[in-house]
Amino acid sequence: MRRALTLALVAALGLAACSPDETTDSTTTLDETTSTGEASTTSPPTTSFASTTSTSPSTTTTTISETTTTDGGLEGNWADEPLIVSGFGALGWWDGSDWIMAEDEGALPVVGGEDYQIARIGLQAVTTGGPQTLVCEPLDIIGVEIDNPELLGEWPGPYGVAISAPWDLQPHIFQTISDDGTYAGFASALLSTRGLTVASPAVKQLLRTDLEGDGVNEVIVVAEEVTPGLLMEEGDYSIAFLRKVVDGAVQTAILGATVVTDSESPFGASFTVGAVADLSGDGKMEIVLNSAYFEGLAVEVIEYVDNDLGTVTQLQVGCGS
Repeated sequence: MRRALTLALVAALGLAACSPDETTDSTTTLDETTSTGEASTTSPPTTSFASTTSTSPSTTTTTISETTTTDGGLEGNWADEPLIVSGFGALGWWDGSDWIMAEDEGALPVVGGEDYQIARIGLQAVTTGGPQTLVCEPLDIIGVEIDNPELLGEWPGPYGVAISAPWDLQPHIFQTISDDGTYAGFASALLSTRGLTVASPAVKQLLRTDLEGDGVNEVIVVAEEVTPGLLMEEGDYSIAFLRKVVDGAVQTAILGATVVTDSESPFGASFTVGAVADLSGDGKMEIVLNSAYFEGLAVEVIEYVDNDLGTVTQLQVGCGS
């Protein structure tokens, strides 16, 4: 059975002084000492593993021949309601007013032959997808087979999604940056609140972006150190979080977290950000989060809704027991 992924709601977290990477607006004062509370999440109850080597995502860009129309969109055969798919199942789509989960509908808004843009860190490409079919045997998840599934990436990631949409998927700043120890310190504080002391966590991904295009940057951090193998060991961790300026204070939203403090409970997930892209066509970008867990893989689309709700998982699909 697939593991349901939970929603992560944003709240403020009191930490040390922040890095200037999180804002491009010189008039914004980043005072984290005014923030209170913390976002929470529940990881899938099973786990897989990822390499403990910290590397930056590839910056290689591959473009499959496409021309641009006069209105700024790509030429091609696009779905009227752009469908978002992974290699092991369809996630869903935005119908203009609501997110529609594919597994709730039973029928996808495609007939086959539609073009798909690839949303994945370090890659820009276009491919073609087939008609609705069943994938992820023997679970038989509703989905679409694309012509070049290798473009989505390989696990443990970054692993992207494909969307049958012509608009610019990355209309705002997105950069891979280096850590001087500042964000490892933030990760250490978050792990400490979960019962694990790690002086200098390994930062696997550090991404600077502007999700809403408001001129104030957010930073996405993934810190991880897990034991290679099917099960985690005591002391392993994988945590993904977003740092965002809200009303002049930096708040932290937990996107996914696994912390193993008991050797008798070695289950959890390894997290990777697969993409940051505008998947609804509203000019704001969503986060594509990968999770690899025991005998399973999953992808979810996380949207920053507003300062009250914060980050919310809008679409998801998983393949595994």
